[in-house]
Amino acid sequence: MSDPREVADLLRDQARRTETRADLQRRHDDLESVSPTVGVLDEAATAGAFGEDADGTIDLLADLARATDPLLRAKARRLAVRLLVPPARAGETERRGSTRLATVTGDGLDLDLDATLEQSLEHRPIRAEDLRWRGWRSPGRAIVLLVDASGSVAGKPLTTAVTTAGALAAGLRTDDELAVIAFWSRAVVLRHLHSPAPTSAVLDSLLDLRGGSTTDLALGLRTALAQATAARVPHADVLVLTDGAWNEGEDPAPIAGASGAARVHTLVTVDDEEARTSCARIAAAGGGRSVPLLRPSDAPAAVRAVLR
Repeated sequence: MSDPREVADLLRDQARRTETRADLQRRHDDLESVSPTVGVLDEAATAGAFGEDADGTIDLLADLARATDPLLRAKARRLAVRLLVPPARAGETERRGSTRLATVTGDGLDLDLDATLEQSLEHRPIRAEDLRWRGWRSPGRAIVLLVDASGSVAGKPLTTAVTTAGALAAGLRTDDELAVIAFWSRAVVLRHLHSPAPTSAVLDSLLDLRGGSTTDLALGLRTALAQATAARVPHADVLVLTDGAWNEGEDPAPIAGASGAARVHTLVTVDDEEARTSCARIAAAGGGRSVPLLRPSDAPAAVRAVLR
């Protein structure tokens, strides 16, 4: 499923399953320390708890973001974006690795006369902002996040997916592309690679998601690779958040092996030998890396490890 209207209808239907305050209190003993009453969220207390216990606080925020109480739900989602997708600081998104000579708007090595003249055709005289330079820069990056949403998408699976999406969104530059897909017995494109929406908006989609029962990892991979073929850059990276298991569809490894210019990496969510072996096999077939992602707070380090 990739049509934005159909996806919106599906998420709207799944989001109707909310958490009552009684549900939240049963699950979180510390609820009243951050939400003393209906409609209230103490953002300072929640941010402080996040600094002390990131995993527990993310789990709490994810549940609050599904609350029946609409005010609490909205506040939790806004705070989740602020904590998980902080604005990049100057120079923070510069990358090591291969660079290329390109036309840039800031200071560069030499003036690109042709690009400057083309930019300034409508303006006389030439303005300072019309100047184009030649300079070294890292190429843009295309990333497709594929999330296993089979079984009960709540608790740790949900918070791991949300923090991984947040880590990717926080590290993007303006010329990078991000797609996010959830899969179970079907595959749902939550964000297209060329979507104009803010990348942080995908957190809302993940928080609305309830998923399904069975797991068709091959279908998910095919859908992710279809997104990767639309990348504007030569290579795309597919990150699969999975335990490596499937109970529907075909073997995913041959599909990963036919990934073409895309690389398939696995973020392993279960700490057992069978999961590690299955995920390593898929990543090896797709020319990528396989790294553990056992706690939501480990997501930024796991993302850096596969994309280095």
